[in-house]
Amino acid sequence: MLYITGRFIPHRAGGQYGGFDFTFFWMMGGLIAAPLFDSNINFNNTIIVAITIFITHYLISYLSIKSRTFARVVHGKAEILILKGQIQKKNMLKSLFPIEMLLAQMREIDVSNIAEVDTAILETGGRVSILKKGEYAPVTPKDMNIHIVEGGLPVILVNDGKIIDRNLKSLGYDRKWLKDELLKCGVSDIKSVYLATIDRAGEIYYSMM
Repeated sequence: MLYITGRFIPHRAGGQYGGFDFTFFWMMGGLIAAPLFDSNINFNNTIIVAITIFITHYLISYLSIKSRTFARVVHGKAEILILKGQIQKKNMLKSLFPIEMLLAQMREIDVSNIAEVDTAILETGGRVSILKKGEYAPVTPKDMNIHIVEGGLPVILVNDGKIIDRNLKSLGYDRKWLKDELLKCGVSDIKSVYLATIDRAGEIYYSMM
């Protein structure tokens, strides 16, 4: 009964989990809580049943990865709500997904106008994936032939007024270089620097105590 409820519940806030996951969470929650309300329930039996349900969930999840057909049966499939800019009313009705909810989820990802959408798909987890039309897609540095530095975490050079020498050495710099760079920023005393970092582009960020 739980699985059927979870499998066919409308995909919205209460149905954000797939049917099988919905069943698993509710069963485990009720099972673990049961001994707290009924002292006649043997705790050892509760543990055994909980382990059995967990193993079953794991096996079904594994089979879902191995077989796409099995996955569609257990978890359902995604529904196309908008195709080539046209709302698929039949699929909207089939999914019990009102237009107000579609517009609300579009606004969450900064798509205010349905005219901008080429394709919208209701995922099995209840979220809507949006693919914009080409003319509304955001411009990327590649489109403008702009070279960018590869991303990466900034490296800490100063932490709480203390220079991190090993980080400086790994970058091929020394303390004199760091002092000169901070001096260019108007910082004369490194001990007054709470944090200083350098990114892949060579830009230094600093924050004073």
